[in-house]
Amino acid sequence: MPNIRIIDSITAPGSPSRPNEDSAGGNASCAFVIDGATGLGGTSIVGLHGSDAAWLARFAQSTFEELVRNGRAVADVVRELNQRVANVVHEAANALPIKPWNLPIASFQMARVEGEALFTHGLGDCRLFLVDADGTMLETSAIKAAYANERDGARKAIALSGGFSTHQALADAPVVREELRRRRAAYNQPSGSVWTLGTSPAAADHLVTEQLTVALPAKGLLCSDGFAALADQYGRYSAAELVRAAADIGLAQLLQELRHIEQVEDPDGQKFPRFKVSDDATAVLFEVVA
Repeated sequence: MPNIRIIDSITAPGSPSRPNEDSAGGNASCAFVIDGATGLGGTSIVGLHGSDAAWLARFAQSTFEELVRNGRAVADVVRELNQRVANVVHEAANALPIKPWNLPIASFQMARVEGEALFTHGLGDCRLFLVDADGTMLETSAIKAAYANERDGARKAIALSGGFSTHQALADAPVVREELRRRRAAYNQPSGSVWTLGTSPAAADHLVTEQLTVALPAKGLLCSDGFAALADQYGRYSAAELVRAAADIGLAQLLQELRHIEQVEDPDGQKFPRFKVSDDATAVLFEVVA
């Protein structure tokens, strides 16, 4: 039976003035990253340092590590996780109505050994890059090419808001925030196409699962979109090069390179359009061996 071993991991907030809304973890059979979506100006419901997204990221981490065991289906775990979240959120809200865009949500991507096979499961825009023993490169996300849509949206938001010279996070600009609220309100809705970790157990029915046919041993990198930007947005590495660099020089050095691009080379977001100067960045480097 194949085994997963975590080699390295890192998680860091995009700004020292904001809580880290990412998390990562794993156990004997899986590794995963979780990316909480920053709130859009509403009142914190559960709150961890004022951030429901930070609370959800950590709650999901501990729940995954508890429940993703003994062959239990990941869809069942997601359903139970989201039901637990819904219970906490609605109890904390004290029966007050919650705007749909103000509900906590998070993306995740997981690699998991199931019997003799390797699978990946996800919701949202986290990323998996994997290089197998033959040098074959696999990459995936639950929302394909989400990074391209993110870049296009950020370019429009910069034009509307005046950019980072006016707002360090473009969602602080009222015209941008209202559009983001409109989009987020459509998440986890029967008529929508985006499903996440959060308060909707029905998201389990939309879990994106892929079996990965790879030659072992293989090395993989699970990333929040903030870390995957080194390949997806900034073009400093191909997907395969990013995995190899993570193994060769370590995730901490890659994080330093990421922040240098964002804070020194392109602090105004004109070369690489994005919604924040720096996003939270999380990655897990792992290997799968026979």
